[in-house]
Amino acid sequence: MQFVPYRELRNEPSAVRKKLASEGELIVTVDNKPFAVMINLGEENVQDVLLMVSRLRAQMAVRSIRSQARRDRLDKMSLKDINALIKKTRAERKR
Repeated sequence: MQFVPYRELRNEPSAVRKKLASEGELIVTVDNKPFAVMINLGEENVQDVLLMVSRLRAQMAVRSIRSQARRDRLDKMSLKDINALIKKTRAERKR
């Protein structure tokens, strides 16, 4: 995977488009930090790619939530503690 500075994308878009066509995917950087991913698409698979990206983002969000729960030791809670927390939260929402 090749990295492309945002400045190059802004100043030489046709060169970046050619590079994308040959590489298939590029990472756009700002201040040498990843900013965006560019993927060479055909008209026929745009919807499929968007669906896959959406699913991937959802999987990454779930993974992040699970990691946070492990860090907070929430995965060690008993069912009794979970139900008590749910009851408390619902009571607070009613106020």
